[in-house]
Amino acid sequence: MSAVADADVPLTRPNARLASDAEVLDRVHRTLGPVDVVVEHWGRYRTSRVLHVVTRGGEQVVVKWHRDDAPYRRESGALQQYGMALGGDAPRIVTLDDGLRMLALSRLLGEPALGTPHETDPDIHYRLGELVRSLHDAEPPRRHDRFGRLIAAEFERWSIEAERVFGVGDDPADERAERLAAERHLARQYVAAALDLGVFDHVPAHRALRPEHWIIDPGGHVRLIDFSQAEHEPRIVDLLWLEYGPWRDAPWLKAAFLHGYGRTPTERDQAALDAVAATRGLELLVRGEQRRNAAEKRLGRAMLDHLLGATLF
Repeated sequence: MSAVADADVPLTRPNARLASDAEVLDRVHRTLGPVDVVVEHWGRYRTSRVLHVVTRGGEQVVVKWHRDDAPYRRESGALQQYGMALGGDAPRIVTLDDGLRMLALSRLLGEPALGTPHETDPDIHYRLGELVRSLHDAEPPRRHDRFGRLIAAEFERWSIEAERVFGVGDDPADERAERLAAERHLARQYVAAALDLGVFDHVPAHRALRPEHWIIDPGGHVRLIDFSQAEHEPRIVDLLWLEYGPWRDAPWLKAAFLHGYGRTPTERDQAALDAVAATRGLELLVRGEQRRNAAEKRLGRAMLDHLLGATLF
């Protein structure tokens, strides 16, 4: 169980190796027969690889493999455990290989919502809400009180890393380090509040509900892909990428989703989400600096500005 909204970038084991295309295709050929590769791309941070292939019988299959065990186990486990509850709204496992950390999955009809009008369509958000409710209700919730302690520990880990990466603001001329130190102080208050929230229901959560993972077919039906971050979390955690993405300047989209979802977040839920956002925003800033990834840093900066208010300096 995780209390953090991301772990979007798995901490790679030093000896972890991503299997080669040739290794994976040899395995696919032995199971599905000869295939033709029609699309290929890397996953985020090049920690996974994806091939869209077509069999000689015309079946379209997505072949995905991971460098690390954790995202592979999360994805394969989630699809095996909750695939029945989601029916055709999630990929079906055709075959898998633990040694290669590879899954061959049915290709869902449709295209990602990212960069299309679907991304800001209230009807799509309503249907997404219905689908997320199905995922969250796929099994009885697990009730426990560890959320606050876990998210606080995670925030402190990234806070220590921020001091190492950015410095602690001792140099008066270093405005960036000074600003981040002040922001960490404010963000820590959101995280500390989570320590008093007590017991939460933890449900199967996707944890990466970004528009690139919503597949929309020509009829406007919504499906989900990429379950590599799936964990049991408080329900509210699945709203992170929506609150700090398409909903940020469009409250009507949030209203449409919640109408489809059938539940309204409480103040207690919002406090939990704020703690996750504080942790995630700090993590993105630190990781972006470490990786020299400007987009990641911009996202972390936008998250903290939205949460804390861009009024510190």
